[in-house]
Amino acid sequence: MKNFVKAFLFFLCWASAALVIQGPYFKKDVSKRNTKNTSIKENKATTQTLKSIPKKNNKNTAHLKIKQEIHPLKFKHKFVTNASHTRVLFPEQFFYFKDSIFNFLNNNPKKEILIVGHCLPDELLSNNTNFGQKRADYIKNKLIKHGINPEKLNTKDSIISYNYDHDGFYAEGIDLFYVELSKEKMASLYSKLSPKTIQNSFVRNNKLILNNQLRTYAFELKDFLTSNPNKVVNIIGHSNKNSDSEISNSIGLELAQQFASFLKEIGIVKSKLKIISKGDIEAFKNKTTTNKRIEIIIN
Repeated sequence: MKNFVKAFLFFLCWASAALVIQGPYFKKDVSKRNTKNTSIKENKATTQTLKSIPKKNNKNTAHLKIKQEIHPLKFKHKFVTNASHTRVLFPEQFFYFKDSIFNFLNNNPKKEILIVGHCLPDELLSNNTNFGQKRADYIKNKLIKHGINPEKLNTKDSIISYNYDHDGFYAEGIDLFYVELSKEKMASLYSKLSPKTIQNSFVRNNKLILNNQLRTYAFELKDFLTSNPNKVVNIIGHSNKNSDSEISNSIGLELAQQFASFLKEIGIVKSKLKIISKGDIEAFKNKTTTNKRIEIIIN
């Protein structure tokens, strides 16, 4: 009887410990941000074309045929998919992946991201789109909402054979790579930098809010100036109509200076920036549209 009681108590202790260790593993949407641990590990030794990756090294992507030389993005955690839907789930600790890619692209402006979504051959939606493509699109939309330029995000499906676990989860449902931007695509991105109108939200005292979308544009502008050293950026501030034109001009100048200050912070030299204010001279006739804006013209 004593042995039975001892065994039963041991079992209870073991079960309690297992529950504590397991904890909540998945979380669909994590709003809490943390800028730490946002680096992406680049393994140059594994740089290959997808056509040449042996199956034993990368069973999920060996069958893909992509002409560019690709480089895998290494994360500590995995993108998890489920057999019942096309959403992608993230381990609770994996909230940093959006910041990682955002920072990576800003620091490597001549690269783009390839998102590969995996699925089984019979995983099809009613419109014949497979789960893999929808899963890749799901990740792309998450990154676009985070302020990343959609033109630097490509998606591809990957139909392979694998097994979901007993709860219907698969822990390697998404692979991410980076590739070099082609000269044609780089030229296309550059052509969209100017003319550019930035109609952002302003808080009290006419302070510019530097969201991620605006930061992305700023880093692309920096890369353009590095590649085109003879170019100059004109930053033109505009304001709403005021009773005093000098006040309008002052507000436009302040907005232009705020954006110029950020450009200088990220490494653009002052001599490449020309600050101008047009005040309310070019105010919109539509009264419901705010005239507080910044216009960028490169020449």
